[in-house]
Amino acid sequence: MISKLYKKMNIPATCEVGNTIFKKLFYENSNMSTSDKNIFTNDIEKIVWKYSFKEENLHIKPYETENLDYEEIAVIEVLLSYDKKYRRIAEIIQKTIPYPLILVFVRDDNILLNVASKRVNKVDVNKNTVEDYIYSSWINLSGLKENEEKFLESIDIRNFSFVNMYKFYHSFVEKIEIFNASVITGDFDNLKSKDIEQVNALNNEVESLNNDIERLKLELKREGQFNRRVDINIKIKKIEAKRNELIEKLKA
Repeated sequence: MISKLYKKMNIPATCEVGNTIFKKLFYENSNMSTSDKNIFTNDIEKIVWKYSFKEENLHIKPYETENLDYEEIAVIEVLLSYDKKYRRIAEIIQKTIPYPLILVFVRDDNILLNVASKRVNKVDVNKNTVEDYIYSSWINLSGLKENEEKFLESIDIRNFSFVNMYKFYHSFVEKIEIFNASVITGDFDNLKSKDIEQVNALNNEVESLNNDIERLKLELKREGQFNRRVDINIKIKKIEAKRNELIEKLKA
């Protein structure tokens, strides 16, 4: 089923790597706690370096400045036994492997994508500083919704920017950001024409309000006093109204 994703990405055969990345690499090259090692041991079945995008196989110029090093992009597939700790796994992999990465988490027929911005570490040039982890929602490849179909159609790499590796990578990042907003609005195509910074700002506000609502709902469950429960319910309704206004802005 995962082949559906790569088929949609339309990756040339010259980019294929297909090498297993052994967990030992992470044990030896990152400061992993016992808890982290347990996650890698128990939650991950296999890690595979699926594809490599570089000048030799895609004819895209690398991009290098004092702060950025986008010479090669790796697509890493992570086959999961359990899917609860994927964010911690992503953090460890992104910090250990210095390339810009597209992480593809796979659990049965479900996939989740992760990307992150990386900057050159001024203290240790052999390491990168990782910023702005971006995760897609889980996508069930055996039962795609309309916005998920549209998203997969949008990640054909032939339609990405080929100006340089940095712009190529961020073409993919933008597609994930648009998709995340479409999970809220249900309409992927309508969001493609919008300013991506505005979409991100609205999407982040909606996510923040969703977190506030969930926190208040937990507080409501624990609250025994009637008057206090009424106050919490009023707060929830106000936040929901504000969230709905933002969603309408995304849809507009």
